[in-house]
Amino acid sequence: MSTMQRYRPFAAVDVLHGYFADGCARHLQFLPHAQTAAFLRRFDMPLRADGGRLTLGVCEAQLAGLWSERLEDGVPRALRFDVRSADPGAVYYTDAVTASSQAQSEALRPVPLEEVAPSAAAPLATLALPLDPSGSGDFAAWVDALGASYCLRLRGRRTIWKYLLTGDWRQRKLSIVDQRGEVSFTPPAVERLPDGQAAWVARSTLPIALQERPPQRFQLRDITDTPERILIPRLPGAQPQRLWREMLDGQPTVVSEIFVHS
Repeated sequence: MSTMQRYRPFAAVDVLHGYFADGCARHLQFLPHAQTAAFLRRFDMPLRADGGRLTLGVCEAQLAGLWSERLEDGVPRALRFDVRSADPGAVYYTDAVTASSQAQSEALRPVPLEEVAPSAAAPLATLALPLDPSGSGDFAAWVDALGASYCLRLRGRRTIWKYLLTGDWRQRKLSIVDQRGEVSFTPPAVERLPDGQAAWVARSTLPIALQERPPQRFQLRDITDTPERILIPRLPGAQPQRLWREMLDGQPTVVSEIFVHS
């Protein structure tokens, strides 16, 4: 007579992303490294992912065997997963993951990460989930502590916002103003575009985070006379796909181009 296997949570990772309006990551894939995939199969550890959350389970009948292999070549074993996105735009709107961006919270502990060498093919992050997070060396305490919850925090990429004002602005003296007074822009100056067209160009003086729904309220104003006239009450925000690199103050800088036509 067969006996039904009982499973319990082993670990979970929730991913937050500052780019999205609700703060929750989307479109993510959690791809186990080859050794990790073989280990999960051997110990019957089911993996589930929904685009923003990874969960691992464990069969209770496998706990003793799992505990016996908590070390790998004498060091604590970790289960490694590359985090990638099914959204091609994620590489544009996601900032590089750093240890300093993984803040501790009362509810969720920062997920352990492995360093990722920057490259076009690199994952957004690599998780390294410890088989025994406590390191206590006590089997009963380890079993009682199963089901650890971790958090991975991703941030929206920060760029210089560059407004390109094309068309006929009738020799007006223009200015871009932040209604909240938090962001300032350089005075618009004429630049020649690659197609020969001239445009009035203004750049933010500091980088601004890309967001799915930009909350900024930047206005284009005509300051030729007093009182000033509002020409565009709310300028469009930056889009992730329009990223360029420019030399600003002698440094290569990521810039978001935003075209506005009169």
